[in-house]
Amino acid sequence: MDDVNKKIIMYLMRDYRYSQRKIAKELNISPPAVNYRVERMTKEEVIKRVALYVNPNFYGKYHGFVSFSNSKDWDGEYVFKVKCLEHVNVYEIEADTMEGLKTKINQMSSELGEPKMVYIPEQTPYNPSIFDLKLLSTLKENPTMTPVELSERLKVSSKTVRRHLRYLYKKDFIRLVPIVDINSSGVFMYAVFTKKTEIARKFFAPTMFREISDKNAGVFVNIANSIQEVSERVKKFREFDPDLDLMIAESYDVA
Repeated sequence: MDDVNKKIIMYLMRDYRYSQRKIAKELNISPPAVNYRVERMTKEEVIKRVALYVNPNFYGKYHGFVSFSNSKDWDGEYVFKVKCLEHVNVYEIEADTMEGLKTKINQMSSELGEPKMVYIPEQTPYNPSIFDLKLLSTLKENPTMTPVELSERLKVSSKTVRRHLRYLYKKDFIRLVPIVDINSSGVFMYAVFTKKTEIARKFFAPTMFREISDKNAGVFVNIANSIQEVSERVKKFREFDPDLDLMIAESYDVA
């Protein structure tokens, strides 16, 4: 995996909507060259697929994060899963109520043992419109569908589709997530769990893949070019929070 491909992957992982034209400009290569590299990495399954992540709050549900020893996998439902080098699996789970989340964590604990981490952020479930539900249902069929293609399927103007998509992205209800083979990509994904959320948000902004936080704590998922970069960034952040928890991803998936 050469440096150009790694940088392309890092751009796409941080925001898959980042246009190939912009990536080409950043890397000082032509847009067709970026397109060729993306197609080749997809064919070689370095980029396995593009998934649509939907925040459970969008459906009026609650979500939380829990990690267990990965000596055994959870066979039940989950929203997002990360297998970590620290011999743990981190699961994002959902339920209709907060009590339902706690019940599900207890069910998982009875099968997988005591959780290593439990984080349930403060959250407010959303009440989606019928159109938004139709929009996401259609988008799930093909997450890379363009607004024009969506508008043709839904028989509405592309302006209407773009407006709704902008809102859903802005509220972090949806996200396009390229599922990358981390081992063959040479890219590193790591998560920091910290109570220093305001500092972490600014500190990790240049490398952030995803943030899940409230005023009390947060999980900040980042992309790095090397394990040395991970080590240096985390070491520096420990100056602000010596009690942070670090998890380095081996693989991840969206259900």
